Amino acid sequence: MKFARILLIAGILFGLPSLWETLSFSWDPSFQAPALRFGPTHTNYHVFREFTLTLGALSTMVWGMFQPATNRTRPLWISMLIAGGFYYVGWWLPWPLLGLHTPNVPAEIVHLLAAGSSLTAIFLVRKEFRGVNHEQH
Repeated sequence: MKFARILLIAGILFGLPSLWETLSFSWDPSFQAPALRFGPTHTNYHVFREFTLTLGALSTMVWGMFQPATNRTRPLWISMLIAGGFYYVGWWLPWPLLGLHTPNVPAEIVHLLAAGSSLTAIFLVRKEFRGVNHEQH
């Protein structure tokens, strides 16, 4: 469990440059879409929303990973997997669907390290999360 916790934290730390880039688009005028019918800053709004959703996904994974054994249930593990899976798949799914991808090789490396470490950590602990709560009634 300790190794998986370290791996998850490492994955989140690897992803911090990407998280910062996302947040910085919130106030970047060059990220605006002047012809957008909802207003040019609507893209800035959406990227800030992505930032907060990211914090939610990362918090879900960390919160679940650091629960005491009595609180580690299968539904909690599934929640961690869903949060992490959907968060990280968003880094690559745009490529086959829309032809969109990272701007450069360093960004791709950041994404591989972050997603690989975090998702590996979640898979490593799957047996630590049982189908029922371990507390005595």
